[in-house]
Amino acid sequence: MKIVACWASLGLMVSSVWAQPLADWPQWQRDAARTGRTAASVAPPFRARWFWLGPQLTLRNYASNPAWPDDLESREDYSFPVPSPYTVTIAKGVEPVVAGGRVFVGTQEGGVYGIALDDGATLWAYDMGDPVIATACADAGQVLFADVYGDIAALDAATGQLRWSYTADRTIVTAPLLLKDQDRVFLASHGGTVYCFKWSTGELLWRVLLPTPVQGQMAATESRLFVPAENLKVYALSTQSGDVLAEKQVVGQSFRLTHPVVFAGKLWVTTCQIPMVGSEFVFDDVLAAAQTLEEEENLTRAFLRGQGGFLYASPDWQHLFALDTATLDTAYLIANGPIEGVGYPLAGVGITHNDLVVTWFRTRFPTLTHDRPAFGTDYSIDIAAIDPQTGQRIRIDNGAFSDMFPGPETDNLYIFTSGGEYLWFRQYFRGTQVIHLPTSEHTLAMVTVRERDGGTFYADVVPYDNEADEPSYAQTPLEGKAAAVIVSNMVLLSEVGGILAIEHRND
Repeated sequence: MKIVACWASLGLMVSSVWAQPLADWPQWQRDAARTGRTAASVAPPFRARWFWLGPQLTLRNYASNPAWPDDLESREDYSFPVPSPYTVTIAKGVEPVVAGGRVFVGTQEGGVYGIALDDGATLWAYDMGDPVIATACADAGQVLFADVYGDIAALDAATGQLRWSYTADRTIVTAPLLLKDQDRVFLASHGGTVYCFKWSTGELLWRVLLPTPVQGQMAATESRLFVPAENLKVYALSTQSGDVLAEKQVVGQSFRLTHPVVFAGKLWVTTCQIPMVGSEFVFDDVLAAAQTLEEEENLTRAFLRGQGGFLYASPDWQHLFALDTATLDTAYLIANGPIEGVGYPLAGVGITHNDLVVTWFRTRFPTLTHDRPAFGTDYSIDIAAIDPQTGQRIRIDNGAFSDMFPGPETDNLYIFTSGGEYLWFRQYFRGTQVIHLPTSEHTLAMVTVRERDGGTFYADVVPYDNEADEPSYAQTPLEGKAAAVIVSNMVLLSEVGGILAIEHRND
């Protein structure tokens, strides 16, 4: 029997998610709840608009504006005219942020930049002195960056002039979190210190020392700041005082490369599971034993409790948790088995336009992506929703698969954002993909290289025809997962050597 997602609103809308102007994406995953969701919608097909490649060069597509000089129309046997090597390096976990018609991004070389959203022109540059590998936060008047040595700089958004600064106790790799209505910004360090500053002046309002480093991302409501720390505890701190209001021990190895999401009264927390290289086919025996979706979920929960007699069954495989935002208690175990097999964490959950909490499931019963075995498993990897009240899976079934290509694999799942009815998901090696959720229509929006890894990838936007054409890196980029940033009429994508803006193509 099909389980069909209800496309009517579930009444779980978080008003602050939609309060931001559609032209803004002011912080990591757009809002303090880290939903990665906007009502702005950019429909396929796509073309490149501009490609910012550091402060000295922006390529601009003459198809977007006849006054612009560059050919950025993707086609076979053609690569964009990008010089080698790249001049800047953007860490793979960094998203560009957007406020007031400006884009802001930091680099591993220590430079941070203000860029014009419309044409990609460099407006100003500021030297942090040390690598920046965390996403910034901004409003129309100010942008804040932090570097790996804990130096924090709040800059004038229009000019790049320093407004205020602070030096934290240790390295900062966690994106700052902005609660603009409260005039507060929060940062966390590898020293375990959580800082709260007055956004407008830099006044230190409070700081709290947690027992272990913070290297994953944070999320917040208006009253609570949720901080996952490396003792595998999640802390709920008062945004006003820093007092610890609740804490919860979860299962996992680390919060590295993960981000929590606040939605529907839950804090959706992801952890790195067992770093077992070559574990791709772990859990297939559970799927082989299931004859129905209900049985698959029951057997998966048994596996995650170390029960059922399955090979490798263990509570250590638990990695996705729904915590009550008031108490941090859990009411159910989410039946989400091992997916990624090389030590990378699940890319977390996404929030759709119609209030579905979606994530990836390795399953015998897919309905959305495709029904073929994925690399690293004899079964499919599907996108489905989780019922916030019960933890049960809600399949998205429009009567046809999206037949996405390249398909999800056990070692490179994608991070979600959503713009209107389109669910975006991005992974550096395999590119950026889009599914129109009401119809399951799929588009491969962008891949960096057309001919790669023995395959040919026919995306709408392809900067380089083959791997030999891709410029060499200025530095080796740090690992991470950065999502598609959706603003008004374009989508911004972090590439290793710059920021690529894509837009709807009128055929």
